[in-house]
Amino acid sequence: MKILIISDIHGNLNALEAVCKEEADLVFCLGDIVNYGPYPGECIKKVQDLTDTIVRGNHDHAVGRNMDCGCSVKYQELSNAGKAFTRDILNTSEKNFLGNLPITLHREAEGKLFLLVHGSPSGDIYKYLKPDISDEELEDKIKGIHADVIFIGHTHLPMIRRIKDIVIVNPGSVGQPRDGVPEASYAVWEDGHIEIKRVQYNIEATIRGLQATNMPYQQIEILAGILRKGGM
Repeated sequence: MKILIISDIHGNLNALEAVCKEEADLVFCLGDIVNYGPYPGECIKKVQDLTDTIVRGNHDHAVGRNMDCGCSVKYQELSNAGKAFTRDILNTSEKNFLGNLPITLHREAEGKLFLLVHGSPSGDIYKYLKPDISDEELEDKIKGIHADVIFIGHTHLPMIRRIKDIVIVNPGSVGQPRDGVPEASYAVWEDGHIEIKRVQYNIEATIRGLQATNMPYQQIEILAGILRKGGM
């Protein structure tokens, strides 16, 4: 069995379509379908067509329920500009869909129990578990969690770690990677083997899409730089 794991699409349809050329039996989505990117509605529809195994990210929550994203100061202004644009063009049904996605999901496949979350295994959608987290701290974060594999997103940084008998995987970001590699990032689980994969996509097409939005020029330029460089 082959499972495609995607996260942090952020309205980047070009990146999502490139990743979806990877055929799979199942697709898991770890949230943040929207914000920052120019095509939130199209990304929602694409993900809905792919899977019903989707958890809510902090940006889905912010857009769907008109809440703060809980972002760091570094990204707060960008997030606010993106949220205003995204909420303006999404319809009520789309916003309700985002705001009512589950926070955590368990799925069984191939004799394994998978836990899907956006931030931390406890269900905190705002918590960052970055690749430099120590084994001791990571072990503390998964204490009491019943799963063979935990899929997390949120950091935009790919990671594969093993703590005792539990594998923790962050597939990185489809639509806004921040690890210095400007290619869409995702993960594939196939017959017990997990792999982080990257794929090129048309970054300039996404930037042209941003330029056609009503987001402030300065924010569009920052977003364009993030996409071109794979971070800021």
